[in-house]
Amino acid sequence: MLRLRFLLLLSVVTGMPALLRAQNDKQVLGEPVITPAELLEGTSILYLIRFQNTGQDTAQDIVIRDTLDPKLDPETFVTLSTSHDFQLLGEGGSFIRWYFQDILLPDSASGGGNSIGYVLFSVSPRPFLAPGQTILNHACISFDQSAVICTNDAVVLIDDEADTEEPDMASGDLQIVPNPNYGQFEVRTLDEQESASGNRDARWWITDMNGKTVWNGITDDLAAVNNRVMLERPSPGLYLLWVRTKESIQVERFSVIH
Repeated sequence: MLRLRFLLLLSVVTGMPALLRAQNDKQVLGEPVITPAELLEGTSILYLIRFQNTGQDTAQDIVIRDTLDPKLDPETFVTLSTSHDFQLLGEGGSFIRWYFQDILLPDSASGGGNSIGYVLFSVSPRPFLAPGQTILNHACISFDQSAVICTNDAVVLIDDEADTEEPDMASGDLQIVPNPNYGQFEVRTLDEQESASGNRDARWWITDMNGKTVWNGITDDLAAVNNRVMLERPSPGLYLLWVRTKESIQVERFSVIH
């Protein structure tokens, strides 16, 4: 179960230039505060790693290396979504590697939003951590086995007084059609029974890969999201659709092309 607070993204910056902090970073999605009770329930942390080719030419191969904090349980690690096809190369235990072979990621000067990629994964803390302890985690990204950029440390705090009433991260029952698109598309609910039942308050919004909200809305009925969305002059690149109800949070990825 992913019990996540979604209103705060917290990271601690570690001395990199501002440009690299903005374009190659690691975030905790949700408020990064967990209670001991949540630990016992097996709560998970949702991490987002963003990477961008800030070099002078197209990147052929990219490797992201993440060594999990000892307070995290590697047996619970799951890759939820990535921007490009990958191979997971692990040496066992806490050392994780995502290998993007022949990714052909354009440089930021020529590729704009298409020069950005991401990895979204979840992992659970070990259950017997004490209040006041912190979990630190960062990733290092290599471009064509030359330039290596390490992200900030994403921080999670164990705290007695955090609110535990949060929605779960649901499996995807939404579909974006067409995908890729030109900024105009439909969001369809795949679960027909859920659509027919209606009366599910929902907030939904769209962000680019820099975390900027480019569209948002509120509806009294989740089935009402089956309407056409028209983004105003969207830049080509990857976007995330977020849908939050009282019961769950869902994330769907889509691409905007020229």
